[in-house]
Amino acid sequence: MTRLWRAKWGLLRLALAAFLLWVVAADTGARLARLQLAAMPDFDYAAEVAYLRAAGRYGEAVMVADAGLASADAEAQPAIERERAATVDEQGSYLRRAKDLGLGALSGQGTSLESLIGAVAADFFIVGDIRDLVIQGGRWVVDGETDELILVLSGVGVATTVAPEVDWVPALLKAARKAGAMTRGLGEWVLRAAKSANKDALLAFCRDVKTLAEKASPGGAARLLRHAETPEDVAKLARFVERNPAGAFALHVSGRHGTDLVKGTARAADDAATLAADRVLIAAAKKGERGLAWHRAGGWRPLARPHLVVGVAKALWKGNAEELAARLAAALDPRGWWLVPLLGAWVVFELTLLAWRARAQAAFRSGLGPATA
Repeated sequence: MTRLWRAKWGLLRLALAAFLLWVVAADTGARLARLQLAAMPDFDYAAEVAYLRAAGRYGEAVMVADAGLASADAEAQPAIERERAATVDEQGSYLRRAKDLGLGALSGQGTSLESLIGAVAADFFIVGDIRDLVIQGGRWVVDGETDELILVLSGVGVATTVAPEVDWVPALLKAARKAGAMTRGLGEWVLRAAKSANKDALLAFCRDVKTLAEKASPGGAARLLRHAETPEDVAKLARFVERNPAGAFALHVSGRHGTDLVKGTARAADDAATLAADRVLIAAAKKGERGLAWHRAGGWRPLARPHLVVGVAKALWKGNAEELAARLAAALDPRGWWLVPLLGAWVVFELTLLAWRARAQAAFRSGLGPATA
């Protein structure tokens, strides 16, 4: 014990050097993945906004523009701002024209985008639900065929007038149904829930759809419903866009790949592994198709594991330990190529120094020479 106490500072330095070497070396796989992702060109937000505006998908265009303004570099932001301003101007003018088109509002359908917008706009009020109930009921009288889900959603729309916070959601669901954007499994669940008068489940489902519509735009929400077979799928997508400011953008870019990943999450929403997987998916989406190809190939897996020092940091500090560890790791990434050999040399040096000291002390005790340590 006396000899260990005399070498305490050397042992302490050795332990520190070995710990730092382990932290940096063990993170090599994740570091290489981060560097690989960082080397890819960023997503072209301005071009995507222009494309969506040309397609009449104004809500999604604004959502993508906002995501770009929040994360793109300073050089790209002026172009994104111009595209966003053009989108907002065109959207306002377009909606004013659409309000004058009563055909869609009266019939509940149409062959043009303008008439479909009129149909959905009418559904924001109870008159649209009554219209669809009359139309579908008339079809049943004439030919014995009707869309049962449209009838149910119209009834839900009438019923939810007592719950104003989700009153417009059935209108969105009917628009998705008419556009073929609602999966068979989800439609069957809505029918069963409505027939069994499961009001609580329906309201919870409508709130999740509302969350998707608020974060991803109504059109974006309808497209996300294409990838949901159950209300649990919708709930997981809603929680994803709630906890991640850029979540709606990531799902927009990643499509089925991203939604399948989110739906397959079995852990709690605040689990460290879940949050890490969220961050990697969003980072890959911000790199566009190249980032998604890298993600689909499995390059994200080393980054989806919580950082090695998170456990230690959580034991010492409460709160943002994981974020601190992630920032430190990112700061060390460009220096990893020389940090590992430097820390390795430090470990070797401390081991050599301790060995030399031990030999010197042994020689002194045996009378072979003075201790020079």
